[in-house]
Amino acid sequence: MKTFFFESIYNTQEFALSELSSEPVFVISYSQEKGKGTSNRTWLNADQALACSLAVKQEDIKLEHTLIPLLSSYLFTEVLRDTNLSLKWPNDIVLNNLKVGGILVEKSENNICIGMGINYFWDKPEVPGAGSIFTKKQENALINLHAEKWANNVLFSLAEKNFDLVKYKQKLQTLGKIVEYPEGRGWAEDINEDGSLKIKSTDGEYINLTSPLISEVN
Repeated sequence: MKTFFFESIYNTQEFALSELSSEPVFVISYSQEKGKGTSNRTWLNADQALACSLAVKQEDIKLEHTLIPLLSSYLFTEVLRDTNLSLKWPNDIVLNNLKVGGILVEKSENNICIGMGINYFWDKPEVPGAGSIFTKKQENALINLHAEKWANNVLFSLAEKNFDLVKYKQKLQTLGKIVEYPEGRGWAEDINEDGSLKIKSTDGEYINLTSPLISEVN
């Protein structure tokens, strides 16, 4: 894995994909000038943030692509196991019911890029429902250590098709709650083997909601 470190960068996803050749590329930065979240939401830099992207050739990935957002968010909770992080399907990382991070997965030709944004410290979040993991700034060396451990674990799991859905569900806040989707609302009952969310609608019908988070980029 080839790793790049930046204090600030235009966009970690774009840089990682531009540098990808034979080996995976990992980019770590503490801020982005033109970062983006899921569904093209605007990226806002926390007081101390981690923005990172891992670019991989599709041929090196054995895991089903629809599971990548779930795997990636779960593995970060394992890196910071002592902080009691939980998950919200399909890509949010949560602490005390506040979103502290998320995953963005993009396809470009025969490559996949996994982006992760984490709020390490944010004194006064500018977004409703947002929070941070810590109440004070952390050493950059520690953030880098967390990021590189996460990236190595993701690479291993992608190559070895290693993802325990049972353990993922143990971290998940979504199950048992009422969720809304374009066609209505219902109760989140389970996660299917392909990573889709099984919902029992208010009409009693079962719906499998697929994550929209893997998008195509040119």
